[in-house]
Amino acid sequence: MSAAGSACAGLGLFFIGLRLLSGHLRDLVSGRLRRTLSRWLGRVGAAPLVGVVGGALTQSTSAVTFIATGLVTARVLTLVDAVPLLAWANVGTSALVLMAVFDARVLALYLLGLIGLAFLFGLDQAQRYRHAVFALLGYSLLIVGLGFIKDAVSAVEGAPVVLEMVAFSASGPGVALLCGYVLAIVLQSSSIVTALSLPLVSAGLVELPTMALLILGACAGSGSAVVLVTSGMDGPSRQLALTQGLLRGLGAAALLPLVLYGDAVWMGLAAKSGVTVPFQVALLFLGVQLVGVLLGSSFRRPVVAVAERLAPPAPFESDATPRYLSESALAEPEGALSLVRLEHLRLIQALPDFLEDLREQHERAQDALPLHARIAASAALLAATEQFLMDLARQHPGGAIEGVFTARRRLADFSALQKALGRFALALAAVPGHERPQFACSLVEGLHALLVVVVEACGEADRDARSLVQTLTAEHGGLVDQVRRELLSGADGLRGSDRMLDAALQVERLLWVLRERAPLPDDVVS
Repeated sequence: MSAAGSACAGLGLFFIGLRLLSGHLRDLVSGRLRRTLSRWLGRVGAAPLVGVVGGALTQSTSAVTFIATGLVTARVLTLVDAVPLLAWANVGTSALVLMAVFDARVLALYLLGLIGLAFLFGLDQAQRYRHAVFALLGYSLLIVGLGFIKDAVSAVEGAPVVLEMVAFSASGPGVALLCGYVLAIVLQSSSIVTALSLPLVSAGLVELPTMALLILGACAGSGSAVVLVTSGMDGPSRQLALTQGLLRGLGAAALLPLVLYGDAVWMGLAAKSGVTVPFQVALLFLGVQLVGVLLGSSFRRPVVAVAERLAPPAPFESDATPRYLSESALAEPEGALSLVRLEHLRLIQALPDFLEDLREQHERAQDALPLHARIAASAALLAATEQFLMDLARQHPGGAIEGVFTARRRLADFSALQKALGRFALALAAVPGHERPQFACSLVEGLHALLVVVVEACGEADRDARSLVQTLTAEHGGLVDQVRRELLSGADGLRGSDRMLDAALQVERLLWVLRERAPLPDDVVS
């Protein structure tokens, strides 16, 4: 086999194995993972363990950052409390580098034989065993791939092209840093860059000082990769990405003077340690991550403050995030259901805002969100509330099932109302203002007034408002026919008629849901 073919096969097997290993390990420990994490993270000293395990499983700072974002959004963690989790997750990524140090090809070959038998007996199809089988397959392919890469490097270590490339990377500190930085952005992981560079170190093509600079550049690059991936996001996702990027960059910057000016000291210590050069590289990589932990523990509040300043919360973030729900509330079913009711009321109170963009300028509420932001925020809050109810049902399968069923049914009815209102507003907004029929303005104001009455009907004792909702929606057949005639008669062109017809259909659906399904919290329905 040619060296080029061996290198290509090795890279392919490495990345396939890495994907199988990390993906199926995550699935192997999934299920109740979020609730388990929420319980663990409430204990002293739990963040290091959770972070290390998460980093070892995912081998990606981006993946861990997104996991932390979910925990922050669910109010399991605050931004400040998430910093140690991110820092220790970087330590967990060292597992890949440590695995790559040892030549375990013989073990991997035996594992491949056992995995073949597992496929023969159908264990890969059994839900209980399939994730473990594929995780072991991923580990085996990863190790075999690294073996191919090492063989390829040994075969071409004296080739002029290889020597020129290595000489270029070692031509100056800036070049080595830049190489590591660019490779980490491309591969989305500093541990992958380091693991793939180990064959070059083992063959003596790359010296330890150059490798140290490559690692520092890769650590800074992996942080920048997270920032780049979240460039179109805002809120906790962007803030945590910036926090991760700052931690990685500060860690690399803190160690750069030692690597540049103290290389004689630490290389002397490394030589006296008696361990192999690849293992020294693995320890160096681990040391860089531990420095990040130290910085994260010492400066987490300033780092978070900088991240929040660079990425302030989105305008709709507070409206899209549950205000009352939390993982701790799941312990007591009745209290949890009362908190769900409060979130339901928040959703109802936001209904009139769906129409603000369609009203006359002087009639609009100044603090209302734009239409698309309102639709997204309400949908996110509704989804979070429904997920909370599902978690409550799983945690209390007996005692809370009736209350959960009732709350989920009413939220499903509300979801139909919210979708109909959103589609009506989007259909009407798609028609330019000067092309809308005159009746459209009156219809918007009428619906706005009706939704205000619906909000008032959620008052503790507002029986008149509840009765008025029933009256206004009781006989809607003739009203809908009039709406359809007025809207279509004033529409300008085929496109406008299509939009107006869709708007008329959504009005009919909206009124029917309000009348027949009563999508209000159960204790405010007459």
